[in-house]
Amino acid sequence: MSTTDMTHATSPQRIPQPRRRLRIPGDWVLSAILGLLGFLTFVPVLMLLQLSLKSQQQMADSMWLPTTPFRWVNYVKASRVMGPYMINSAVFVLGTVTVSIVCSVFTAFALARYPFPGREFFFMAILGLMMIPGILTLIPRFVVVVNMNLNNTYPGIWLPMAAGDQAFQIIVLRTFFASIPEEMFEAGRLDGASEGRMLRTIALPLATPILTTLIVLQINGVYSEFIWPIMVLSDPTRYPAILGVLRLGELITQRDPGAQYAGYVIAGLPLLALFALSSRAFIRGLTSGAIKM
Repeated sequence: MSTTDMTHATSPQRIPQPRRRLRIPGDWVLSAILGLLGFLTFVPVLMLLQLSLKSQQQMADSMWLPTTPFRWVNYVKASRVMGPYMINSAVFVLGTVTVSIVCSVFTAFALARYPFPGREFFFMAILGLMMIPGILTLIPRFVVVVNMNLNNTYPGIWLPMAAGDQAFQIIVLRTFFASIPEEMFEAGRLDGASEGRMLRTIALPLATPILTTLIVLQINGVYSEFIWPIMVLSDPTRYPAILGVLRLGELITQRDPGAQYAGYVIAGLPLLALFALSSRAFIRGLTSGAIKM
């Protein structure tokens, strides 16, 4: 073997190194734009927070920058006014979500698992309801509520709002229940499980991420609803929080804008807490493949 051959045989081979990707200026521009948009999204929230901790004189001295001392008493004043409205909102949300989710689960399970006559027609009718804009049904719903003597009552809020949200929930849950392998239900039947037990022990545990997402979406919609409560409720003491904030200026006798801003913050806290507590399950439900946003 020649010296040249030995050199080639014993010299280590050079491993090609991956080329480092150079960040082009366009990446920096895109990052700067996204960062600016994100900052602008939080500007109104930050402004609201710092205004809620000011007195009227502090606002006159410096509207845009935080000032000390912070006036935490603004939140005490606002909570006294907003407390009953927050309780009303909790009642509205609990009643609407409970009625809507329970009815949607049973209807979707029946449409997915039981081949009864007219099943496809019934499903297509529900699908067609989603094509009707909700604003077009306000007057018919209001007429029905008045004729049933449910105006200015809690059921007058729950039932129409629950019915309006069921079409989307039924379609999503029906699609998910239909995707569960039939072998799982066959195994349950061999063990002597009833249909209700299989719904409780097989279908619902698998649908937990989907149900969480649907519940969060509906809570957000019911809590933020403005038009329907103001149409149905004639007694201001039964207003939800979204309408209660409109009365802050009326109920806070002294001219105290800081307390009004604190009331706005209090009204937004439940939704922030809801998303913070359920964000992982909410995202898991969106990405599980059953809900296409």
